Amino acid sequence: MKLIYSLAGAALGIALSLYAAAGKPELVKLWQSEASLKVPESVLYDAGRKVLYTSNIDGDKPWEDDGKGSIGKLGLDGKVINAEWVTGLNAPKGMGMSGNFLYVTDNDDVVTIDIEAGKIIDRLPVPNAATINDLAVSENGTIYITDSTKGEIHSLINGVFTNVVKGLTGLNGVHHSNDELVFVADGQLNILKKGKVKKIADGMEGHVDGVERIDQDSWLVSCWRGPVYHVTRKGKVTLLLDGRPTETSAADLGYDPVNKIAYFPGFWKNFVVAYQLKL
Repeated sequence: MKLIYSLAGAALGIALSLYAAAGKPELVKLWQSEASLKVPESVLYDAGRKVLYTSNIDGDKPWEDDGKGSIGKLGLDGKVINAEWVTGLNAPKGMGMSGNFLYVTDNDDVVTIDIEAGKIIDRLPVPNAATINDLAVSENGTIYITDSTKGEIHSLINGVFTNVVKGLTGLNGVHHSNDELVFVADGQLNILKKGKVKKIADGMEGHVDGVERIDQDSWLVSCWRGPVYHVTRKGKVTLLLDGRPTETSAADLGYDPVNKIAYFPGFWKNFVVAYQLKL
């Protein structure tokens, strides 16, 4: 699960100035949306339609099958287009997209949404699921999902689930791009190579949560308790934001790789915050 409250404040501004002065990457706040969303857990950037989607848990029970969950839609300027664009979900979390379809994890299901129609068209139960959390879609349409409780990653191809990783602890966010599957677990950023899990970097505190690729050799990693890190393939970890002193949590971020803008969901605060990444 993934959280954020406001990613703002004087102390944070001072910290950012210090990082910038040292010539390190930094995140600069662009905007914060109105607080009309429904406990947004993650954000997904849709470049083609120039919008953002949020997975809204809507309630204080993030794994409850209560039918209250939804998907929200925002403009890239932070204006909420529809706080409950698609309804009929339970507690949606990770999202991914391929063509006209939006895929969402919903407790122990993978839900398919027709984007143009704005409605759910399929719901596929994950066999023997415990807590299905994040989701990523590869360039060829393969869907990857994480089961945080079981510490497993599954692929989904043509309706068939196949286990690709087992035995992890603290598993959460997953990302696929450039023919690479990376994921966060137990304070580490890992990569799957030739069927084996290899560590890229560790030492990230605050319950690692979301991961997005910046370029060929670096990623952004957000953590449940507030830290946001810049991580390189060589294992260098740089703290960009830290919301722990002000109980500001960083959840399952979305990312625009062309304009280098990171989007964080506000969870209990019901908003989304956008930050410009400066390298």
